[in-house]
Amino acid sequence: MKPFLRYSLLGLLAFLAFLLLLAPATLVTDRVAEHLPGFSVQNVSGSVTDGIAQGLHWRGNRIEQLSWDWQPLALLSGWLEVGLRSNDPDMQAVGKVAIAFDRSLRLRDANGRMSLNRLAALAGHKSPAQGILEFSLRDLHLDANVRPQSAYGAVHVLNLRVELRQPLNLGDFTLQLTPVEPAGIQGVIEDHDGPLALQGTVKLFPDGRYQVDGQAAVRDPANQALRQALSLLGPPDANGRWPLNFSGVLAR
Repeated sequence: MKPFLRYSLLGLLAFLAFLLLLAPATLVTDRVAEHLPGFSVQNVSGSVTDGIAQGLHWRGNRIEQLSWDWQPLALLSGWLEVGLRSNDPDMQAVGKVAIAFDRSLRLRDANGRMSLNRLAALAGHKSPAQGILEFSLRDLHLDANVRPQSAYGAVHVLNLRVELRQPLNLGDFTLQLTPVEPAGIQGVIEDHDGPLALQGTVKLFPDGRYQVDGQAAVRDPANQALRQALSLLGPPDANGRWPLNFSGVLAR
């Protein structure tokens, strides 16, 4: 390549990068609104690469503030990555989200805390479960169809309660996630000495299938309400434990 052409190309790239840095942050929120019906935002400031959106609304939920900043070094590995931070009393989250040319997604160094009610509402579902979800994910990969491919980290559910015929307190639980070769995720479930004794494993396959194996029991024999709820799974074994064996496909 001739020196004049090479320097001209570098100059053009520098000019385009300069324009990108000056582009208003509303270009980001307008693009999101095109793909998420019902999404709106009250105020947007900053640029495309470093912006703040305040008063976000989607599916009846409000997020007080969401900020982002572009991570340019990720381009060297083929990812378009931004750092995200949510500032809301009911949903605290921070992490790095990236998309590749094949539309696969990556989440890194993500930590957050939100209510299960808020999570279900954002997903467009209603859930009888209540409690707090905390997550700490070093790495999570999703394919172009948003199916989990690999993960490393932990998810905690605190003060889990369900509304069946009556409110039932179940306790605190942890799901430890590790990747499986060549692809897939394995999760180990453990309880923290709450009313429901629960242990098991979860396997997530690259095609969206999952398999759950484990066992549940009532820690306090006098807890008749919880025992009656577990009886919906059938009779317990000789040790008073209910086996958990089920599989399915993640909803898209």
